[in-house]
Amino acid sequence: MQASVDDVVSLTLTQYSLLPFVPQPGKYTVLASFALHNPAAQQSGRGTTTTHLLSLGTGVKCLPATRLPPLGDALHDSHAEVIARRGAIRWFLEEVQRDVQAPGSSEWICARKQDGLYTLRNDVQLWMYASTVPCGDASMGLLAATQDPEISARMDAVVRPLLPPGMPSRGRDGYARLGVLRTKPGRADAPRVLSMSCSDKIARWSVLGIQGALASHILTPVYIHAIVLGEVDESMRTQIRVDCERAFYERLGNIQGMAYDFFKHFHHNRLPQMYRVVHPAVHFTDLPFKHSRSMVSVTSASTSNDALCWVAGGGWEVLINGQKRGVSPKHRLKAKFRPMLSKISLLQLTLNTHNTLGHPVLPSSASESYYGAKQAAGAYQAAKRSLLSQGAPFEGWVVSGEEWESFDARGDSQATARRNP
Repeated sequence: MQASVDDVVSLTLTQYSLLPFVPQPGKYTVLASFALHNPAAQQSGRGTTTTHLLSLGTGVKCLPATRLPPLGDALHDSHAEVIARRGAIRWFLEEVQRDVQAPGSSEWICARKQDGLYTLRNDVQLWMYASTVPCGDASMGLLAATQDPEISARMDAVVRPLLPPGMPSRGRDGYARLGVLRTKPGRADAPRVLSMSCSDKIARWSVLGIQGALASHILTPVYIHAIVLGEVDESMRTQIRVDCERAFYERLGNIQGMAYDFFKHFHHNRLPQMYRVVHPAVHFTDLPFKHSRSMVSVTSASTSNDALCWVAGGGWEVLINGQKRGVSPKHRLKAKFRPMLSKISLLQLTLNTHNTLGHPVLPSSASESYYGAKQAAGAYQAAKRSLLSQGAPFEGWVVSGEEWESFDARGDSQATARRNP
């Protein structure tokens, strides 16, 4: 097992070192990645690749609620784990296109005979790496253990009102509250954002898969098999594993969702077919990330404003404020200057993959907007309701909503079109 852990981390660190990206002096960041691993190939000694790095990302920033883009051309959340996940989605869609053009060529995915959806091949596992414990619930124990005693005493002295059931905490506020939803960012003086913590998002992926609503028209749920974390001292690992297991799946409880059958009837008794709650294994690594907080020698080090994304076979980009770095404001809406992981770019890729498959995977009406394409994923939306609706484990989940998703693949706002027919 340790060989698998080291493979994933080593591949990530090596690929990162090959990219011409360095945070500003005195700045640190977080690194995350997704990789596919085939232990059966490793055990058999076959010549096939046993571990394949799909994507990596760095970053620790989010856009404030007042700066969200209405046309999907900037990333709302530029935390490393989120960037890496969006990069993995892009890789999966591009791999589907490659496999359609050369049937059976993919070592990692294949189309199911019964419905044409692509799925991981037998024995293939999805692994995730993060250079530190993800923000939110998983990191609260680590935060409490490493907090400066003076700061901790001041925070404990603050009397905070009790939050209504399901209401998320803001950042690190009230870090003694465990198992609750938390929004980003961690700093109390930062502007309000509409992004949930990475711990919350990983837990969501434990039910819905990392592929999201758009790609669920093409892929079965893609679940994380194992998560590897860095920067956790040996003495803390037992407690951090307990914290991560609580954060990533235990707090979900016994989800009673809505089954979705062939006739599009909903029944309040179980999650839709294909969806389940998975329990990713938690591992730790001693391999250091050179630009992590613990490796930056400056005592007054602060977080980097830049974010990096890389996708296997798809290139790399540096982002700042959710946009490609170096692009002037007048060019940001042009297709070639949009981030490859933005909502509009992934919508275009999904529709292109739809065309490559040569058969309808989306209703014609769904292509009218990003929001419409997501809502058309019936089984995915039913599973999502079982997780986020009133009385469900994550009923307090904060969403940006239709206002920020009413654009089409051309970059036109459908909300504007409806107001001005």
